Amino acid sequence: MSSVPVDARLTAIESTVAHLQHDFDQLHQATLALQTDVRMLQLAIQKLSARLEHLAQEPETRSPEEERPPHY
Repeated sequence: MSSVPVDARLTAIESTVAHLQHDFDQLHQATLALQTDVRMLQLAIQKLSARLEHLAQEPETRSPEEERPPHY
């Protein structure tokens, strides 16, 4: 048996569990924040993708004036 009293061991275990619980809560909050960020990025990608698709379907119209270099 260990020479450390049972009360001291129990206190050390409780302290360790409290620290682990705190770390777990922090990781959980970080995960929730990342999940929110991922959802926002997915929405932005969907919007950009829809816009690209819309632009790809429009006929490209350019005037000759827009094609000339600015020094002419």
